[in-house]
Amino acid sequence: MNKAVSILKILVGFFILAVFLNPVAASEKPESPVTPKNIAYEKYISEDNFFVVLIPKGWVKEEKDFSYAYTKTGDKVRGVELSGPHNKDGARLIISVLYYEYGQFFKSYGKYISLKIGSFTRLAPEKDVPITNTAVAGRQAKKFEIEKFELIRLPFDPPDFKEGIMYEIVPPSKKVTIIERYIVIPAEKGFYVLNYRAPEDRAKEYESVFNKIISSFEPHEK
Repeated sequence: MNKAVSILKILVGFFILAVFLNPVAASEKPESPVTPKNIAYEKYISEDNFFVVLIPKGWVKEEKDFSYAYTKTGDKVRGVELSGPHNKDGARLIISVLYYEYGQFFKSYGKYISLKIGSFTRLAPEKDVPITNTAVAGRQAKKFEIEKFELIRLPFDPPDFKEGIMYEIVPPSKKVTIIERYIVIPAEKGFYVLNYRAPEDRAKEYESVFNKIISSFEPHEK
């Protein structure tokens, strides 16, 4: 018989739905002190000047290497994803302004909308999602809102591991409700998306920031 070899298998269960543990007071994080009233704004010009918009100054910006699966096809995605304040559970407010060029993955903005509405993390997926008409920067657009969940990992001290035992560990997490609002603006060779993503307990408080971004948005692709 071969000598037993110590095997360690840790599954980081961010999307494993089997275990939800309630948080304890010690795990709660102090909420970010940033409020909409003390947010300053700065001008942002996207790569290749596809749009101009005002964004919150000092928020963490992601402008390249988006982790979305469709970017692996080589399709162009330009713009910015902003990471803002978090609530006591560590769920962050995220606002993005992006331009998607039609390509191998997205051949229409309708596919994008269907993809978002069909998300497996959506709450009450059996319910229809109303899609309404709106206008942004003088252009016709589509607007919709969904509720999703996010698993926030809680502090975790793994046990001592023994030789010859295979371990399967799902770190404890808390299920947090997330509100997502989308505005999709069709263009000739692609489409723009303005997205507001916030934990339910902060969504109302920071919607004025999203409204400021919407009102300042200037698309340059026809």
